[in-house]
Amino acid sequence: MAQPFSIVAAAFTPFDASGAVAASRIAAQVAGLVADGVDGAFICGTTGEGSSLTREERMDVASEWVLRAPKGFRVIVHVGHAAPAEARILAGHAQEVGAHSVSSVAPYFLKPRNATEVVDAIATIAAGAPELPFYYYHVPMVTGVAVPAAAVVREARARIPNFRGVKFTDGDLNDLGEVIDACGSELEVFYGRDDFLLPAVALGVRQAVGMTYNYTGPLVRQLVAAFDRGDMAGARAAQAPIRRLIASSLPYGLINGLKGLAPMVGVDCGPARPPLSNLAASDLEKIAAACGIREALASTTQARKAA
Repeated sequence: MAQPFSIVAAAFTPFDASGAVAASRIAAQVAGLVADGVDGAFICGTTGEGSSLTREERMDVASEWVLRAPKGFRVIVHVGHAAPAEARILAGHAQEVGAHSVSSVAPYFLKPRNATEVVDAIATIAAGAPELPFYYYHVPMVTGVAVPAAAVVREARARIPNFRGVKFTDGDLNDLGEVIDACGSELEVFYGRDDFLLPAVALGVRQAVGMTYNYTGPLVRQLVAAFDRGDMAGARAAQAPIRRLIASSLPYGLINGLKGLAPMVGVDCGPARPPLSNLAASDLEKIAAACGIREALASTTQARKAA
């Protein structure tokens, strides 16, 4: 029998019309994710516009997610910051309020050059929450830190007592394979490229964190179930609308595009915050029509009800 598959949504941070954090909407986000069969939320990360939040806002968001999460729902708090000392404070707060775990990118302005320098920085951060699992967040397309994740894993597991794995958001499947080998059965690998999920599953990934999983959780369940029973055509069919959703959104802005589409499928987290712009309704309609996400989700819902 295949190992159970964990889906974690890279959650949007909800804002009101003025751009202020709308923490009161988080309870509805949690309820929607649970209903979709999603196992947890990765908060204040790239999709959550964490780098555009103040320390106080990030703490408020973390507190509310932990408060609203049901038992067994994993709240992974991203604490990454250009300053490791700030990230360490955020990690300590996540531990204090009862988060499941913490995660961090490497410092992304003055960048580490090699695995040793990456681990020097994230060890400081992980020590801020010594009782919680710590996951390194590898996302070179955003941070510009292109140190191979496998090299970071090998050094981090020797130097960070609470190191428990990696959130790997990159299309380098060779490095992903090396990461899976370096982590072995003791550590976790969360894959973060929604559009490459099927090849990652074929490499052995059994955990995923994704920005589209704010509303595509049922499609991911369909994809993995098809793969596990050897139905590759079914797996490809479930991957296709997610892949098209990413590709159709990219020309307009990925995070703001996905967040702007969310109300069309029952998830309203408000606008994006500057420096991201908000898309016109006509552009959002073009994206939705191009990727067919509404139809794909409706079909998945009908199939679940029939079952």
